[in-house]
Amino acid sequence: MQLKLMSTLRSKGKKNSFTTLTFVLLLSLTPNFASANQNPGISLPDDKTGYQIQLVYVETSSSLGSNYYTNGQIEMWVSQAQSWIKAQTGKELIFDTYQGKLDIAYLKFDGNIDNENDKALVQAYRKLNPKTYFGKTLAFVVDQTFSQGNYCGWAGRGSDYALIFPNFANTNCGGFEQYTRVNNGLNFPAASLLHELIHSYGVGHVCVNTTDLMQGYPECVEAGVVADESKPETFDESRTYYFGGDKAGVDLATLRIWSDGSGQRRPSLNQGTCWVGEICTFQENTFGQQGTVQLQVKSGNKWVVVNTAKSQLSNCQGCLKYSYKNSHTFNKPGIYQYRIVKPASKIYSTYFGPAKIIRVLN
Repeated sequence: MQLKLMSTLRSKGKKNSFTTLTFVLLLSLTPNFASANQNPGISLPDDKTGYQIQLVYVETSSSLGSNYYTNGQIEMWVSQAQSWIKAQTGKELIFDTYQGKLDIAYLKFDGNIDNENDKALVQAYRKLNPKTYFGKTLAFVVDQTFSQGNYCGWAGRGSDYALIFPNFANTNCGGFEQYTRVNNGLNFPAASLLHELIHSYGVGHVCVNTTDLMQGYPECVEAGVVADESKPETFDESRTYYFGGDKAGVDLATLRIWSDGSGQRRPSLNQGTCWVGEICTFQENTFGQQGTVQLQVKSGNKWVVVNTAKSQLSNCQGCLKYSYKNSHTFNKPGIYQYRIVKPASKIYSTYFGPAKIIRVLN
């Protein structure tokens, strides 16, 4: 078993249909792992505000009924992942808790998950928790034996969700003794969870040695760097790729994803959200002429210019010649309306973009 099985490679199999999604939120209570049912769709109150990782256990049509959310398995995997990453960095990730215990959601999926319908899980959670999903990364532990590819999980790179599949029938995703023994108690599902969460923050595969946690298929195999199962996993040993540097996409050390509150900024999330006191970057716009583009935010009944972006030559295929990137820092939380405006020129009249919503979180 190699970490390539946790890659972001996605199969191109036929899309599976699904008809029913039901939701119950459960609280895992260690050490006896009892659970307390909540009203369907009602999230338990969070112990903390700000960014956090929400765990979700999913049963599909081909599940084994493993009950990982009540038998302590998910808690064990999170504990192993936290212990391992703390030994590597001195830090632990922020997970959603209620009264100090992991808050684990439960979804029933009528069908099987593949790369074409995985976002149905994200949408189901959002629909049932419309006011509490903001600012969270969803970590799905999917009980499913049906598999269409040689992987144990994937993540939307730079998004707000990650998935692992401990019960895939054609792979050994549930772990094996050698891996756990070599890595001092870190088993494969725990490493998979950590690997995919890191992908969700925007980190790509790292093929610089045979032991890095972020090794993956197919990039590393194509580069001739194959995982060495006889040696312990490492975590960006050179401190240049994703912890101390950003060669792989993002420097995790700069993100506020850690339980000690360190980091300068929260991770990017595909939720139409920004954070108080942090630079909020809006969509890039392209126009056929040079000049400036205003970012306007509505205050009462008036639109107020909060930023003006100058033109730069566009490098996106099929776009107009000049691009404009606007950003702004909000000092208070809330829901704001904004729009993009290009002032009139000698040739063109003023362009008013559609009003859109941005949610600013503490």
